[in-house]
Amino acid sequence: MSPEQNKRVVAGFVEECQNKHNLAYADEIFHPDFVNHYRPGGREIVETPGRPAAGFQGFYGMLLRGFPDATMQVDEQLAERDLVATRKTFRGTHTGELWDLPPSGNRVEWEFIDIMRIRDGKIVEHWTSMDLDALRAQMRLG
Repeated sequence: MSPEQNKRVVAGFVEECQNKHNLAYADEIFHPDFVNHYRPGGREIVETPGRPAAGFQGFYGMLLRGFPDATMQVDEQLAERDLVATRKTFRGTHTGELWDLPPSGNRVEWEFIDIMRIRDGKIVEHWTSMDLDALRAQMRLG
């Protein structure tokens, strides 16, 4: 696949899973050999054997409980070979409990970067750089 086609795979994932909140779509778009290299707080995301998207679905599902109106904006995308880097902005209103923080009603904007490797039109590897403490700080303001 071309870098442009790979960018469309990632953009489709963002739109369907992160904007439309259709987390089941991740089961279709994650490659059977998917590996998540993201370690929030240094801890591994628990994966479910035979369900490569389960870790993402658990993590993003948790965010959606805290931010039911969450949206994800693709600010910039770069692609080379089979890799796609995406700078994104997460926006939402903290109306549900998350990480033992009660709903604050605060509106948040949280930028981060994802890198995904595409194989056979599916996401096969994922890395990210995100500052969860920056998100928590916005949840506490008010």
